[in-house]
Amino acid sequence: MEGRSPMQMKCGTDPRTLASHRTAGGVHLELRYSARCGAGWARMWSTRIGDRLELRAADGGPAHTAGIGDGVAAQSYVYTPMTEARPGTTIQACFRPVSGGGRECFDARV
Repeated sequence: MEGRSPMQMKCGTDPRTLASHRTAGGVHLELRYSARCGAGWARMWSTRIGDRLELRAADGGPAHTAGIGDGVAAQSYVYTPMTEARPGTTIQACFRPVSGGGRECFDARV
């Protein structure tokens, strides 16, 4: 599942929300996990064109990024590709706003 879309792989049908965060600029972020798929991902909404969200497993796995490229994406949920995660794994999401504000990170344990 590493690097694949949670929606295309049907992992988003019954996920757990591990953590939620609202940025200083009002963007909503969530870390999600599917036990069936053995993977986690992050999603964001209430964003602006140019905002980016990066996800990685704390054990040093590859980073997966999602960005807001147009107005349609800015008005909907945007998901990162998935990272493999077993119970006990910590996954981290970092939001980088286009406005130049500081990076905001949060994490959760599967």
